[in-house]
Amino acid sequence: MKKIPVLIAGAGPVGLTLAIDLAWRGIPSLLIEPLIDVHPHPRAISIGVRTMEHFRRLGLDQKTIDAGVPRDRALDVIYMDRMLGHEVFRFPIPSINELARDAKTLAAGTPEIAASPYYKTWTAQSPLERMLRSHVTTLPAVETRYGWRLDKFTESADGVVADIVEVATGRRDSIPADYLVGCDGANSVVRNGLGISLAGRGTLGNASGLYFRAPALDARLGRRPGVMYWVLAPGIGGVIYTINGGDEWVFNRYLAPGETASGEPIALIRRAVGADIAVELLSAQNWLPRQLVAESYGTQRCFLAGDACHLFVPTGGFGMNTGIGDAVDLAWKIQARLAGWGGAHLLASYEAERRPVGLFNTLEAADNYDKSTSIFAVPEHLEEDGARGDTARAGIAALLPPKIKHFAPIGVHLGYRYDPSPLVLADGSAAPPLEVANYTPTAHPGHRAPHAWITPERSTLDLFGKDFTLLRFGDATGDALIEAGGKAGLPLTVVDIADPEIARLYERLLVLVRPDGHVAWRGDSIAADAYQIVDTVRGAMWP
Repeated sequence: MKKIPVLIAGAGPVGLTLAIDLAWRGIPSLLIEPLIDVHPHPRAISIGVRTMEHFRRLGLDQKTIDAGVPRDRALDVIYMDRMLGHEVFRFPIPSINELARDAKTLAAGTPEIAASPYYKTWTAQSPLERMLRSHVTTLPAVETRYGWRLDKFTESADGVVADIVEVATGRRDSIPADYLVGCDGANSVVRNGLGISLAGRGTLGNASGLYFRAPALDARLGRRPGVMYWVLAPGIGGVIYTINGGDEWVFNRYLAPGETASGEPIALIRRAVGADIAVELLSAQNWLPRQLVAESYGTQRCFLAGDACHLFVPTGGFGMNTGIGDAVDLAWKIQARLAGWGGAHLLASYEAERRPVGLFNTLEAADNYDKSTSIFAVPEHLEEDGARGDTARAGIAALLPPKIKHFAPIGVHLGYRYDPSPLVLADGSAAPPLEVANYTPTAHPGHRAPHAWITPERSTLDLFGKDFTLLRFGDATGDALIEAGGKAGLPLTVVDIADPEIARLYERLLVLVRPDGHVAWRGDSIAADAYQIVDTVRGAMWP
């Protein structure tokens, strides 16, 4: 068989995004996945702001929104004693339509809304995967083999040879590839084949997920139904969230230490809802909230992404989004190496940049999980009408405002930075602090290049993608950098921006942005050796 550039094991959202991003960059791949159809249980649910920005570049942002709840659905998170009982506290989050119509007004109360064209997107993993699979069928550069699994592989200096097996028949094939990426989940064949261990706090508890259909439930949720309901009543503590803004729901029940899932599922759902409604159980899945990160993210030819290298508890919605960030980081670096302009050390930077993000995000999710346990220690009169019930519910509500970092952690999604990084040149300035629930837009080297509207429909984000981008403000030319980039084969697009507000946001006259939208270097002139700058950002030098 002809050698393929990239073999991707696993067609979840991370593997699919990697294949799509590589194809967008002109790199063919083969995607193998044991499941012929998308896993029916929805699992992950919230699409982060940065993921939506990546999908915008790939032309998938509106398709992602359309795969989720209706655009006019408020994305509120609501705490209840039971789902149809007493409301304890509400985090109001605007719908997609509200955001499109009133972004400036909403940003006055929540400044982070102005930091991106997106804020909160409520699309579950299963419909997202179906959409991504459908999109893949339009890409000639992506070959798929659903119903096939990776069995084993060997790595050499020149590439990888993978043995794959068709699950239904046992038929085997051998695939030569330049690179192998394991997007194959918690029990990753690639990670195990490389002998890489996971480390961290381990398993934090137990949980069970019940995916169900309840046609009459949504109509009973009042004038402004939300998307997520935390149920606090004793013995049924957990979270109920909508999948389609209509009849499909998931009840994730978090179990106390030593407690095991028990009881008839439909009866449990009715108790949590607080009414004897019609319920059809679609699937049930026990799962483990965990905090684990791979001790290495790969080798010279084999890499890990997504759940293969980091395992989360879902409190915060970081897992799938962190994995998609892995895929984006890998895609441009693999393309650069295959195209010849990426330096010998470029792919080694994948672990240096992404592993700290995985570690921070898994620990933040675990912290959210730890802080959630106190919410379920409910007072005696929580469900009562009248003064005693009001007092009990107010006591719980007083604990909840700090949990905005759980439901709107924009600092995690937009504030992560590759600083330090072997591909980034510091400029001597101090970076803003990383705050989980707040985000300060900055063009500090290593950070995501900030969003600003160039026109009502065009963002600065739309400038970044296939090439490096040199933003020029004022009279700076950057000629020395352009010349050095040309001699090194660095693909470079030069963009002049006259808008003074964007110039103030970016703070320097020259800003070099990588193909993944992160700032690699900035300055008012080419004070350093331009060739050193170019060789650093393309991975030809190692500090």
